[in-house]
Amino acid sequence: MDRLRGRERELLHASAVLSSTRRSGRTGLLTVEGVAGIGKSALLRAVTDLAREQGFTVGSGGGEESSRVLPLSALLSALRAGPEPVLSQAAFAELGRLYDRQPWLVERLADALAVAASRGPLLVVLDDAQWIDQLSVFALRVLLGRLARQPVCWVLAGRPDPDGPLERVRTAARHVNAVFHLTLGPLDEEAVTLLARDELGADPDPALHALLERAAGHPLLVSSLLAGWRPAAEGPGEPEQPGTSGTPGALPHQLVLAVRRQLDSLPQASVRLLRTGAVLGRRFRLTDVAAVLDEPAAQLIAPLEAAERAGLLEHDGPAVAFRHDLVREAVYEDLPVAARAAVHRDVVSTMLRQGRPAAHLVPHVLGELSPAAPEDTAPAERRRAAGLLRAAATELVPATPAAAAQLLEHALRLLPADSPDRLDVGLEALEAAGAGLQVEAAADIGLALLGEVTTALDAGRVWWRLAGPLRALHRDEELREGVARTLEGLPDDPVGAPVHLRLRAVRALASSRDRDPAAATSSARSVLADAERLGDRDAVEAALLALAESAARQGRHQGALLPAREARVRHGGPARSAEVAALTGLERYEEARSLLAEASEVHRSDVWRTLPEHVWRRSLLELFAGRTDLARAEAEHLLQLGEDFEEFALYRAEAHCVLARVVGTRGDALAGRRHVEAARSGLVPGDVQQHLTLHVVDGRLAEGAGNDTAAVLAFTRALRLRREHGLLGAGPDYDSAPQIVRVALRAGARELAEEAAAGAAGYAERNPGVPGIQGIALHAGALLTGDVDGLAEAVRVLATGPRVPVYSVAAGDLAALLADAERRPEALRAWRRASDALASWGASTVIVDPRALALQDGARRLSREEPHPLDGWDALTAAERRVADHVGRGGTNRSVAAQLGVSPHTVSTHLRAVFAKLGINSRVQLAHVVATRSDDPFPRGGAGSR
Repeated sequence: MDRLRGRERELLHASAVLSSTRRSGRTGLLTVEGVAGIGKSALLRAVTDLAREQGFTVGSGGGEESSRVLPLSALLSALRAGPEPVLSQAAFAELGRLYDRQPWLVERLADALAVAASRGPLLVVLDDAQWIDQLSVFALRVLLGRLARQPVCWVLAGRPDPDGPLERVRTAARHVNAVFHLTLGPLDEEAVTLLARDELGADPDPALHALLERAAGHPLLVSSLLAGWRPAAEGPGEPEQPGTSGTPGALPHQLVLAVRRQLDSLPQASVRLLRTGAVLGRRFRLTDVAAVLDEPAAQLIAPLEAAERAGLLEHDGPAVAFRHDLVREAVYEDLPVAARAAVHRDVVSTMLRQGRPAAHLVPHVLGELSPAAPEDTAPAERRRAAGLLRAAATELVPATPAAAAQLLEHALRLLPADSPDRLDVGLEALEAAGAGLQVEAAADIGLALLGEVTTALDAGRVWWRLAGPLRALHRDEELREGVARTLEGLPDDPVGAPVHLRLRAVRALASSRDRDPAAATSSARSVLADAERLGDRDAVEAALLALAESAARQGRHQGALLPAREARVRHGGPARSAEVAALTGLERYEEARSLLAEASEVHRSDVWRTLPEHVWRRSLLELFAGRTDLARAEAEHLLQLGEDFEEFALYRAEAHCVLARVVGTRGDALAGRRHVEAARSGLVPGDVQQHLTLHVVDGRLAEGAGNDTAAVLAFTRALRLRREHGLLGAGPDYDSAPQIVRVALRAGARELAEEAAAGAAGYAERNPGVPGIQGIALHAGALLTGDVDGLAEAVRVLATGPRVPVYSVAAGDLAALLADAERRPEALRAWRRASDALASWGASTVIVDPRALALQDGARRLSREEPHPLDGWDALTAAERRVADHVGRGGTNRSVAAQLGVSPHTVSTHLRAVFAKLGINSRVQLAHVVATRSDDPFPRGGAGSR
């Protein structure tokens, strides 16, 4: 460990992470933090050498100040670096087609890295993490989890920043096997002396020793002094100590002085080269300097050689680079502010002439402005800068809409108050934030714009775009009131007519969640007729969706399906949530699955925005169908999305409610309560349906635990919410109506039982011909009156539909009533049907009438005594076995998803669980496991068993 003086302890930690990764076959993470010039890059080079000695394939790169807005530039700089890059050209080309669909992009990147890791351990090194672009940060956060069971070691280094990229990546390392964090400080005196001996071959003389002491252990200063940098004695008033100033991240004063004095000793042509290069970035091409200076590149050869001899520049492949980024910063900071801005302006002009993408201009556009007060810049220059930032945002919004929104907000701040472009730029910022699912930020931008607009027409434009974010936040009343005020002030002329129409469509949408959805339906029909007459496609779509949501609010699924489907057919794109919800309510599960599968693969840049809601819809669908393994996988995937995409947390409470129901039906009340509490912490204040769902889940868990009093209290709260807010749609209280009736009667709360049964009956009237809805109503009504034959009819009706869970509960309740009526043979047959159905979807007897359990002694007992194994093949669920078998035989995530009728993300979720339970790390190992089991003439557990 003598390869890096003074960093022996740090190298030992790094070696431990590498060894752990190689030995365990699981991910390791090392983060290194320290001020500029403290030796982070030198440590990373030593770690890279160690890794190569241990057989790692290495990819090394990093962030650059000049490219921190370029999507995925930092990570790809590492994965595509070197003669044998970690990421193949074919894999890289496939990623290029997915830049505007982040979840898909990262999944494919994870697959590509898993393939590379199957050939041997990988080391991915990223330096200067403080400048890593947003998409690279997101990808790193996700990849840490996706590749947790792969031999991939990640090493990141950056400057201290409590909210910076390094910290954001580190907080995502929950599933990582080995995690180390190092904070680099100054070298001690012994290390400095040893460095001097290494460089000089002898101890430093007293004069040099005095200079080294004044370097305060700063590695770059020490190496600079040893390499021959011996600045003259400082003049009066200069600080005695050459270390960093008190400001975090400030340049070491001695280094600035040293660089300044070196510049004074160089030819003027070399100084011009260095200063222009410093504005371009740490790495730059000589041709770019020549273009900015407007002179032949050949004239820069001699100045370049002089800068190299001075130790300031070095060759870096086809480019030239400063020896250290601190050297570049010292040259940059030594430029007068006005001169620096002028060079940035020249760079912008040059790049525009060369036709560079606008995103490449962003650092230089910002560099043109006064750093202390951009408003001091002339209005014309500010408008020009805002225009360029706006163009860059247009390029970035498909891949990183959040970054685009930040640029547009910056552009908005630059524009003078009287600029005619302010409203357009603000609306683009609002839409970009919404595209990035930053709905609160989008709402804030829109409301701020409303404070600036001076006409009702402009206010109408804002409300039209603000509708999506406010509805996502369930601020419908605020939306309705604002739209109503604006409609009153709109001019009654041809200019105001289109805005008037769109605001009417927004009002209809906002009113679809009101207590009077019938009025919203009437309003939406009027808007639809006018929109079709005027040919406003967007208003037509809004009106159709308002009709669908109004019908859903009234609990009329067929009425919701038709306009929702028409919206998709007319306007294209992925399935709207309203259509999936309607198909689910109508129990047309295969159609809903088909739409969701199609939506997950549609190649449109806006598809990923619908991903969280579609995952939630899929989890509900599978829960209702009794495919609880799939429901659990989808809900867990939704929670993972919330962790991966910090913006994707809108359905976190819904996911926990699904998981609570899954584990509750399997008798794990404690886990169910944990999910209930997690859901409660994520409730959206204005989302009534969310609160209602949680109360129902709470009641179901309480009943399963035998606490009828708590169950009645929770169910009462749920039905009160439905009554107070006029909710007639497919709430979970209808799904649970029989359970509510049963527990209410047991607890003596007959009014609650009657209300639940009446609600189920009304829901059935509004949805004729749907077996599950009809059967649930019959079930609840029969329990209320003790009608055995009516309950038998409910079981018969439910048997014709796809809802196995409600059928199994009804059959169990029928068994209990038949036993009470002393019709034991029929009761035994009913219990057999109930127990078979319960076993088919992995449910526990806690969800059926306790009186039915006495029948188990006379019929086949539902076996739940044998504990389920935690690892090995027998620990896999039926769904996990199917995925394991298909993938082990060579299937890709996409092909397996198509075969099983699930999403590729679901396959990925199952696959991670398979790896964990089997204790393997790769598809190659899984193929061996599957092949071995195929050779076994007596394999344990068939593909359909649990």
